[in-house]
Amino acid sequence: MKAELHEISVKFGTFCAVNNVSLSFAPGEIHALVGENGAGKSTAMSVLFGLNTDYQGNIFINDQLRRWKSPADAISAGIGMVHQHFMLQETMSVLENVILCSEPVNKLGFVNFAAAAKTVQNLIDSYDLQIDQTQKVGELSVGQRQAVEILKLLYRRSEFLILDEPTAVLTPNEKEELFQSLSNFKASGKSIILITHKIDEVMMIADKVSVMRSGNLISSKLLKNTSKNEIQQNIIGGKLPKPIKRKQMHPKDIGFEMQKVIIPGLATGGKPISLKVYLGEIVGIAGVSGNGQGSLVEAIVGIRNILSGNMLLSNENISDQDVSARRKIGLSYIPEDRQSVGLALDASVLENSCVSQMRNKQFSNGYFFNLQHLFKFSEQLVSEYDIRVGSVKSKVRTMSGGNKQKLVVARELEQKKQLVIAENPTWGVDIGAINKIHQELIKMRDMGHAILLVSNEIEEIMGLSDRIHVMANGQLSESLNSDQVTANKLGELMLSRNEPALSEKLEMMRP
Repeated sequence: MKAELHEISVKFGTFCAVNNVSLSFAPGEIHALVGENGAGKSTAMSVLFGLNTDYQGNIFINDQLRRWKSPADAISAGIGMVHQHFMLQETMSVLENVILCSEPVNKLGFVNFAAAAKTVQNLIDSYDLQIDQTQKVGELSVGQRQAVEILKLLYRRSEFLILDEPTAVLTPNEKEELFQSLSNFKASGKSIILITHKIDEVMMIADKVSVMRSGNLISSKLLKNTSKNEIQQNIIGGKLPKPIKRKQMHPKDIGFEMQKVIIPGLATGGKPISLKVYLGEIVGIAGVSGNGQGSLVEAIVGIRNILSGNMLLSNENISDQDVSARRKIGLSYIPEDRQSVGLALDASVLENSCVSQMRNKQFSNGYFFNLQHLFKFSEQLVSEYDIRVGSVKSKVRTMSGGNKQKLVVARELEQKKQLVIAENPTWGVDIGAINKIHQELIKMRDMGHAILLVSNEIEEIMGLSDRIHVMANGQLSESLNSDQVTANKLGELMLSRNEPALSEKLEMMRP
């Protein structure tokens, strides 16, 4: 399917989100659309998919002028979109999710599940998708859920696939499986758009790359006619950020400690977890998603109760304290799930940025808020972290995923707590924002804060951490100094599946 956007413009009030953008997409092509958060990528694609019908310009499908009234029109024309945050029913099976609202019915009006199952299995086999249609979606990994979303599009006979940040939280293996699937789609003549921030992946798989910045189309070239450096410079509009430098620290005081803690549903064989994070260091927890990192973080934050052991923060035992008490004692938390855990989507940017500061006398006095200070503080965060939003009064729901993430990071780091837990802190953010977040974490470390960094990105773990633990199959390895392990070796440890293998590989790495 050939698709074209001609001179598309989108405004939200006086803010121009997309400015006179023209793009063309060819069949059998993987087209990467890149740019900073708020550059207009998702907004432009929302026009093509029919989510946004208030625009100027024209859409052409196979050289025919089209105008969608809703996504249903775009879907009928063969266009499908997988959003950054999946839209699946967890209690239903893969099959039920795939055919939902497009169920085949027999003469009596009943759903013909046998026919649907045959069609779905044929698609799974044809495109070599690693998924079982009988499983409940709630039992699936992130990568498998994404495969379900793609399967939904294939079932609806989509010839044009739009994928928004498709590899943001995938494991290395899941990423390989996705890329293989995309290659299969391309070979079958389908058009694929990747909205992404990951330039290395663009260089690996894209045929064409278009760069947007501040609502404008900066460049659109075949990949063979450009370079990684040119793409990055076009994204940020200038020189690339300087590499992060970490000064040598010699921490002596413990900021946070876990003493033989057993977490329900995590430790295998009843093996306890012990962990120390010193003031003035970043400790990285590396691991493939789903190996227990989430349960570990939940236990530290206070969302999940522990069975035994102690956790000490500021020399105070917090094992039986609730989330609020732990935050008051000295904990801030950048969660992986900004949508349901990190933010109140229907509240304003101002409310979200100030919610953790309400006990501060500068922000409130008794029952009354200091509105002047609230606005000043919120606007300062928006400016310092380059959060793209029309106004601090705007609802968070209207922001792009990357800007939501920057808001969470800004709010949590600004509290200057003794312990900062950063769980995949740069998920879905652009080059400039990644650099800014990394700089702020390093700054917190240099100021003497304890940082626990949990990340699926090996480069992020290697670049920021002073010491690294690997989590595999619910086990936490002994710590490794970051200068004693390579990215390849760390990747091997992350993929360990049992205790002997993990222990043996650690032993082999010792100097």
